[in-house]
This record gives sequence, structure tokens and C-alpha cells, in this order.
Amino acid sequence: MSKDRKYWKLYAKRTLSGNWGLAIAGMIVSTAVNLIGNYMASFLFPGVTVSAMLLSQVFLFIVSLIAMIFTSGYIYMLLNMSRGREYGLGDLLHMFRNQPDRVLVAGFVLSLIDNILLLPLTYWTVMTSPAAETMEAYLSWVQTAGILMVLGMALAVVIKLPLSLTFFLLADHPEMGGVEALKTSVRLMKGKKWKYFVLQLSFVPLLILSAFTLYIAMLWLIPYMNAADTAFYMDACGEFGHHPEDDAEGPCRITERPAGDDYNAEA
Repeated sequence: MSKDRKYWKLYAKRTLSGNWGLAIAGMIVSTAVNLIGNYMASFLFPGVTVSAMLLSQVFLFIVSLIAMIFTSGYIYMLLNMSRGREYGLGDLLHMFRNQPDRVLVAGFVLSLIDNILLLPLTYWTVMTSPAAETMEAYLSWVQTAGILMVLGMALAVVIKLPLSLTFFLLADHPEMGGVEALKTSVRLMKGKKWKYFVLQLSFVPLLILSAFTLYIAMLWLIPYMNAADTAFYMDACGEFGHHPEDDAEGPCRITERPAGDDYNAEA
């Protein structure tokens, strides 16, 4: 890749300059689907029985797939914004009009990975109960649950990191199927996974600081992170300079380089 995280983050700031309101509104709409789904799940399937929990999880799984279509639309909006093209909140519905089944296929695979990796934790928390006889037994139960959660999350990062560009590819290529997007993301991320991981780590201090604002700062931080990811994708596709590996046979289309592309300052 020709650039680094400082470049991608500064490019994101330039993209969002004057567009924060629309970027925040799009983020709120695209994430509200999951929040509404969680509320509906607790309302439709109350109780702590096994059947209620299973039905709730199935319902949330379906909601998460629908939310991914909105998320892909949000990515489409950020791509248009980053490339200086026409954009608006209507972009959030873009994937509904362009074979949403492609997103559902890719989303199903990604959600399936998450659910499989969290099966040990789900089994432990649902099928066992913390022993109340002693504080030591309870702490042991909590410790086991914590270990299972951390292991699941760590494995998810390792396994899903190469698939990070899937929804960008689907938003950018209406002819590309879900499975093809997953494979292309893996191919495109070769040699770039560590840079992408470091980009995500660079936001951790801001995520921690957002707690001091009662997480209100997340309204600005999440679009900033998404815009930086968009810049990373564009760079991976060779939009900030020609990559020999991204010729006509490459996984991305190379568009005209945006004007004023000289971002050497600190991000």
C-alpha cells in the first residue's frame, strides 16, 4: 500500500469537513436498526426459558442481517462522499435496490462465524448458573465466562480481519456476489492486515476518552473511524496511486484520483 494510517485518518477528516451532520445522521439510522431489534426481541420473547432465548437469538440474527444492508448503504454514502460524488441519506437504501441478497449472503457468513465462536460462552451462560453457595464459586463462574468471551473476541478478530473489506466491495461493485466479495476481501487484504489492525488500534485512546463524555463523543468518533476505513479501502484499491497488482485483473476499479490529494500532515 502507498499510504499509512496518518494519511487515511487525515483523508477522513478532510472528507467529513462540512459533512459531519449528514455522516452522523447516517450512522444513527444505520445503527438504530440493531437497537430497535434488541428492544423488540426483549418485548416479543420475554422470560429466561431456553425456548425464549433461542427465539430471541434467531430474531436478533435476522435483524442483524437487515442492519448489514443499511450498513452497506452507509458505506456507499461514505464512498461517494470521499470521492466527491453526489451523496445523501437516500444512499442508505442503495443496497436494498441493488440485489440485497448479496449482502445477506456475506452477512450470513460473518454472523455465522460470530455465533460459532461465541457458542462456548453462550452455552456457559445459558446452560449453567453461577453457584451461589460461596463467593469463590461465583467468582470462578464469572472468570470462566470472561475467559470464554475474550477468547471468542480474539478469534473473531483473527478470523474476520481478512474479511474487513467485504461490504466496501459489495457497495462498490453491484455485480459482485456475497461469496465473491468475501474471497476478494481476503485476497485484497494480503499484506495489509497488520496496517489495518494498527489503524483500528489507533482509535482506542479516543474510545476510552469518549467515556468521559458519557459516550456522546461516539457520535463523531464512529463516523471518523468509518471514514478512515473508507480511505483504507480506497488506498487498497489503488485510488491514491497506481498499484501494479491492481491492473485490469485486480479486485477493485481504480477511479480518478481526488483533487487536492496531498495529505502529509499529522492525522
